[in-house]
Amino acid sequence: MKFKRRPKFNITGVSFPVIGGGVTWSENADERKVRARSERADVFTELWKMAQEAHIGVRSNFENVDGLAAVHRQMNVLLIQKAPALDPADVELAQTFLSALGEFIRLLRPLPGSSADELRKRAATTGALFVPGDLEILQEAFSRMSRSNDLLMRRYREVVFGESEGPHSAPSA
Repeated sequence: MKFKRRPKFNITGVSFPVIGGGVTWSENADERKVRARSERADVFTELWKMAQEAHIGVRSNFENVDGLAAVHRQMNVLLIQKAPALDPADVELAQTFLSALGEFIRLLRPLPGSSADELRKRAATTGALFVPGDLEILQEAFSRMSRSNDLLMRRYREVVFGESEGPHSAPSA
């Protein structure tokens, strides 16, 4: 039967901090707040850049629907991955923007397969591609996207630059 030997520790020196030395909990808490605020600002900056890329694309080039769809996809992935760093109201605002952008893309994108054939046949016989309802829906999606973009701009200025214009609220869609 073997007995385990207890390890021996030799203390060669102990150093105690002089008055006022060491770390306090409040400094750690402040550091975490600064780090969280910085992370939130970084995520919001990334979100803002994607929203502006989509907004510029919508305003300047309707024919690049695939480019808009790529931005929509990237923004959606960003929200899924980094939503915990944002305020819930900011996530809701970004989702409202994404919803309007998705609807805009859906209306502009050519229809696939038999739906496209049916649309071509209808256009050949009647001469109209869009019905007035589609244009109204497209205008409404663009308006929602513009309103969301304006609110995102205000929040961007608050989150990143610390400017305050009063309480923010996400629009109800």
